[in-house]
Amino acid sequence: MMEKLRMRLLSILLIVQGGGGKVKLAALGPLPQMNRPVVWIECGMSPEIWPGLVRLYWRLALIPLVWIPVVVLYGGQVMYAATLLYWLSLPVAYLLARATGMGRLAVALHLGVALFTALMSLVAPPAAVVKGLSGEDWRLGVMAFFTVGAYAFAAFAGWPGLWLALAYVLLAPWPQEETRFLVAAGGLLAGIAGLSVAAMIQRLQALQSLIQSEALTDPLTGLANRRSLERDFPRLQALAAREGLSLVLSLWDLDDLKAVNDREGHKAGDAHLVRFAQVLREEAREGDALYRVGGDEFVGLHLGLRDGASLEARVHARFPSVSVGFSPVEERELLQALEAADRLMYRKKGR
Repeated sequence: MMEKLRMRLLSILLIVQGGGGKVKLAALGPLPQMNRPVVWIECGMSPEIWPGLVRLYWRLALIPLVWIPVVVLYGGQVMYAATLLYWLSLPVAYLLARATGMGRLAVALHLGVALFTALMSLVAPPAAVVKGLSGEDWRLGVMAFFTVGAYAFAAFAGWPGLWLALAYVLLAPWPQEETRFLVAAGGLLAGIAGLSVAAMIQRLQALQSLIQSEALTDPLTGLANRRSLERDFPRLQALAAREGLSLVLSLWDLDDLKAVNDREGHKAGDAHLVRFAQVLREEAREGDALYRVGGDEFVGLHLGLRDGASLEARVHARFPSVSVGFSPVEERELLQALEAADRLMYRKKGR
């Protein structure tokens, strides 16, 4: 039972992260060729937008270093405390992101701290914040910092970020009510802009996922295409080597597609292809990777497959007019494995 469970889990690890031999679970989702949930592995494909923005934030968060001379020359107790809180929270948030992989949440937490430090300087008595400068000299800079922070906070944290920023402003003990509502109005507008950016990024990521799916999927059968096979093959091969499992490539060829096209037309031929793809999808094991690589040719990658004859028999029972060759992958290149399976398939046809 445990071995069967192990094989089931390994068979659904279809894409592995290249380099370093690390496997990192990233998300749950359906493979293009299956209507079953499977585990996707982070594989270093085109990066999503949010991770890139998180990396950018850690760099931009260092910009307040230019403020350090002002703090040293003119800072009071409140400014010292606010500055210390900002810089202590930055490495904590960064390490949290590295340890958990939740970079967006870590950035949001640090932005929340940054907004709090800005409010500390705005609501405190001027003498406790700066020495030797007029109130307007530093207050405008801190208000600009707060407005930009509210924009980024709403973008990274969503609606909770917007409401928390407003709560900061409305509940703070402002010495003047006019300042409270001025900062609240600026923070609200900045937060709405941040929410708009977040919504746009979500749509862009959805579009990116759709484009990537279309590029890797055969539009007629819904199976993955040859480009997807070329991407998955070395990763599955590396996974099989690490786990000490066999990896078998199957090559399927429809024997009568030309006759169907000539006799009934290309629409019937397309329906013939779709029917075979459905049969192969239903009879293959959960986690087997299936591809349409040519007009009437299909490929399967089977991790840990011991008995290809059983799969062949199940498929033939429902779709007799197909030939198949099974080839152990071992250390072969994709083209070599395909050629070996092709030779075995035609050897069967010649019998």
